[in-house]
Amino acid sequence: MSQIGDPESFVKALSFALRDDQVRASLTDIVGESFRQEIAFLKAELKRKDGEIVVLQRGADTLVSRTDSLEQYTRRNSLRLTGLSETDNEDILKRTVDIMNNKMKVEPPLSANDIDRVHRVGRRDASKPRSVIIKFTSYRARHIAMRHRKNLKMNLPSTFLNEDLTKERSVLLYKARTMKRQGHIQDCWTHDGAIVLKDKAGKIHSARNVMDGDNLLASLTKPQA
Repeated sequence: MSQIGDPESFVKALSFALRDDQVRASLTDIVGESFRQEIAFLKAELKRKDGEIVVLQRGADTLVSRTDSLEQYTRRNSLRLTGLSETDNEDILKRTVDIMNNKMKVEPPLSANDIDRVHRVGRRDASKPRSVIIKFTSYRARHIAMRHRKNLKMNLPSTFLNEDLTKERSVLLYKARTMKRQGHIQDCWTHDGAIVLKDKAGKIHSARNVMDGDNLLASLTKPQA
């Protein structure tokens, strides 16, 4: 007589039982329910993880936006001059003051004392001059210069004076200009670091941080229902 714990007897008994349709159906129901419960658990776990990822991504986006806003604030007294020819051993401070007073016709005239620091940025490239960053000693002096920049277009058409934007805001402005070319908006510009857009209906919109800027661009390119 076989013992209860004999593996060979167990295999034979199991093989015999599996010939029974009712036994097979019962096992299928048990195994199937186990799989369904496991799949339901995994789906719930994935949903929870997705929720955590969304929360973390929003937090990261918020942190990036706040950091960008702080960096932009440090540039509040600065402007960027592009297209100005570059020469060896140039006195860039003298050239900058001369451009503002004689080409831009700034009133009241600015002096070297109104500029804290001026220097070229970027890697030197024989095909184009590097940009010039002008940091003024006060927001007032910077505002006066910006107020007269339209005269630069008339007297030095290949030279441009713009706000000194962070990399993220420069990307946003580039996207906005692309939208303008594609006819999604009428116009775009910046004001004290904010991205300003005029939509096709002539309404003005502005975004003072990167997150708002991304959302604004998305809303103006979204197809109307």
